[in-house]
Amino acid sequence: MKIYKININVFAFLAMLLLACEHEVLDKTPLDRYSDEVLWSDINLADAYLLDTYHNLAMGFAPAMLMSVTDETRFEFTWGPENYVGGAISADNPRPWITGWATGEFPNWSANYGDIQKLNIFLANIDRVPEAYDGAERESALLAAERMKGEALFLRAYCYAQLALTYGGVPIINEPFEREDDYLSIQRSSFEETIDFISQDCDAASALLLTKEEMEMGKATKGAALALKSRVLLFAASDLTADGTAENQYVGYENPDRNALWTAARNAAKAVIDLGTYSLSDFGAPDKAAVAQNYYEFFRQKDLSNSEIIWGKMYLKANGIASQMNLWNGANGNNNWAGHNPTQNLVDAYQMEDGSGFFDHFKLENGYYMNVSEKYENENPYHDREPRFYGSILYDSAVWQPRFPNLANRDPLGIYDRRTRITIENGAVTSQIYGIDTRQGPIEAWNGSFTGYIMKKWLDHEITGKDENNDNVWIEFRYAEVLLNYAEALIELGETSEAATYINRIRNRVGMPDFIGDITAALRYERKIELAFEEIRWYDIRRWKVLEETLTDAMGIDITETNQEGTVTTDWKQIVAEERSVEKKMYWVPIPTDEMNKAPQLVQNPGY
Repeated sequence: MKIYKININVFAFLAMLLLACEHEVLDKTPLDRYSDEVLWSDINLADAYLLDTYHNLAMGFAPAMLMSVTDETRFEFTWGPENYVGGAISADNPRPWITGWATGEFPNWSANYGDIQKLNIFLANIDRVPEAYDGAERESALLAAERMKGEALFLRAYCYAQLALTYGGVPIINEPFEREDDYLSIQRSSFEETIDFISQDCDAASALLLTKEEMEMGKATKGAALALKSRVLLFAASDLTADGTAENQYVGYENPDRNALWTAARNAAKAVIDLGTYSLSDFGAPDKAAVAQNYYEFFRQKDLSNSEIIWGKMYLKANGIASQMNLWNGANGNNNWAGHNPTQNLVDAYQMEDGSGFFDHFKLENGYYMNVSEKYENENPYHDREPRFYGSILYDSAVWQPRFPNLANRDPLGIYDRRTRITIENGAVTSQIYGIDTRQGPIEAWNGSFTGYIMKKWLDHEITGKDENNDNVWIEFRYAEVLLNYAEALIELGETSEAATYINRIRNRVGMPDFIGDITAALRYERKIELAFEEIRWYDIRRWKVLEETLTDAMGIDITETNQEGTVTTDWKQIVAEERSVEKKMYWVPIPTDEMNKAPQLVQNPGY
């Protein structure tokens, strides 16, 4: 294999440290330093070294996440996402694709190449470790070393996947780089070469890794390697990179064979299915209330044992890598930050419980939602929606969490309160009370949601957020995504009957009827709704080349309840929560100027 090297921000690696020995939880902290000689003669230290890369992956929960640069959410704070959705992203200012506390999970250039360097050091040295042992211990060390080699290959593939799906083709490094290396001779690999490299690493990893049941929980598995390959090859086969219009070899195929690419994507997903290891969770269909509750509960699990979960990341409340999803995204009325505000764009996309579209029953008239349904008579637009809506979104009047004592009398049930209540007597306004969870409310109004909605999915109603970490897991790969990957590839290959079977499996298990109408629209609906807030949407709207029509202004809701002389009416008015601007260049992220200055021969992405 040809070797490439590039000048990046890591010249010295922190020699790996001994970790605490809690079993099955990947959130341990290094305690001491070891020399190379000691490190590569101890299988446990080598394992600890590798564990550090798991910790550093740009994956999991963070204050700002990829959902903030999609139509799923409007991000509250000026921490970077507004730079992208406002169309201001540049090589000089590539926020939020930078390394930082708030944006630590955005896949960025320097963080991934830092991890790749660590992994290449590991791969260059792991074969030395068993040589330090004799007899049966050597055999055991050999087996462990092979398994860990598989983990490292998977993790390297994961890092390159984040780079390729964000920047396109990138310089490929498959051995440790040194200070004296000639960085000025390095060139970007093509998109095709980069995808091939990732695919090869996934294949090599899957051959060495064990099944989920045989691996320590949280570590890479055979299924994880195959699921990563499925995700990457689906992206590679899609319109953005394979419709023959890519601007250069770094952001797409020069001479794509679409049938071969979609066949590879189909086969990659089928390889996961054929493992026979994973299955969809039973959410209690056809009981729609049970489905809504169980769908929500699925995303507050505390470990990765569920048969639908392929791979993810675990957290502890007290120590290690912290997640504060409730604090970052919960309601300001509970002293939280309401960071990612679900948009009205997303809320309006949820179907009714019978599978019909929301706008088959409601219309917008001068910005107000009006019921025109012959079937669903309630004027409240949150009634009679499909179960995943209730499992994913907190909307006005949804039951959520008990209030703190200072508001318990006003809201004893813990109702998410977004409406403004106006009382009119004798033609004059005598009272105007803002909802507890609004931007005019009595509790940290500056943290109120701009759109009128709060995430429910990924939060935990038993966590206050203000002084308590979350311990629910991040699910990076799950079986539902793989089935949708498979269905999409089948559609593109003309195998629509089988594709429909898999789409309807996803729908039926959440109590929804078989889809009707266009199968591609049905597939894209399921990806949008089933995988909402799972950091997949940004890749989908780019690879489908629908960024311009999707990343429109983020809309919200303004709800007013008026009591006029004893007659109560409620209005739901659509509002603009954030103006957005999209340019063609935004399909890809620029290589940062700092990196281009170190290797000026690299070709920058189009438009930057």
